[in-house]
Amino acid sequence: MNGKRPSILVVEDELIVAENLRLVLNGMGYDVPATAGTSEEALDQSCACNPDLILMDIVLEGSPMDGIETAKKIRNDREVPVIFVTAFSDDKTLERVKSTQPHAYILKPFNDRELHSAIELALYRHRVEQEIKKRDNILFSVCFAFEWFLRKRNSIPADDPRYLSNMKSGIADIIEQIGLAVHTTCVAIFCVDPKQPGAYGAKLEYVWVDPYISVQGKMSLTNSSPVSFTSHVWRSLLMSGNAITGGIDQVGGDQQKFFRDRGIASIAILPLFKNDQHYGFIGFFDATPRSWSGNEIEALRIAGNLIGEVVE
Repeated sequence: MNGKRPSILVVEDELIVAENLRLVLNGMGYDVPATAGTSEEALDQSCACNPDLILMDIVLEGSPMDGIETAKKIRNDREVPVIFVTAFSDDKTLERVKSTQPHAYILKPFNDRELHSAIELALYRHRVEQEIKKRDNILFSVCFAFEWFLRKRNSIPADDPRYLSNMKSGIADIIEQIGLAVHTTCVAIFCVDPKQPGAYGAKLEYVWVDPYISVQGKMSLTNSSPVSFTSHVWRSLLMSGNAITGGIDQVGGDQQKFFRDRGIASIAILPLFKNDQHYGFIGFFDATPRSWSGNEIEALRIAGNLIGEVVE
């Protein structure tokens, strides 16, 4: 959860039980920003608090909806894991619960260990599901972009004077689609520049910057931005096919200054190879600190491999 305590919304119609759950959860290291005793309060608090998880009682006395119906409405608006807490285990209730795709189902009475295990497993499962969804969105976007690129490339013969500009336009379309899918601020392709002896020189061939960020002036990266990566560590990593990810504080010297001057706070840089030769690298840059999951990096690596096959 990026270093912060996971937040849990407790939905329980018995005030004493809700308060006891709040104290128990706080003792386990979770934040409980609010409790709700009715379905209306649950809907309001789920919007106001945006919790990481909801602990939902099924029976909510005096409410227009029970916990199952309330969970369905919440899940229609936002992806949040729900753990149902109930004293009922009949088949009819279980069938209704299953329709909401809950992350856990706990029968009363339960002990603290059961509750803690259910919460941790639900949070972990939700994180994994979100990572897989991100990866799938990136790969879907990549497939769509390359299908468009191939159609565009085939629309003009290779001996036509417009062929090269058409290819460049197509690659620009690809990195835009990937940038939107990965929700990053900027995507750029750098080509190794052999004209800079003694340095790992590179020139910027393609760049896409989120128009909203660009208009706000939060990031400045254009094709006129020269870059010289003098670090042998960078060169070794990229030449061997490794990715470099994280905040810009992990890089030093000219590279860190290059990124900071252009409003870049975090990076994911992967090598590009063409015909088994090192062509350069593709960078995914963000104006705010962020982490990159293994699933995201794997999807971006696939995208990079495909781009390496089509760059001129």
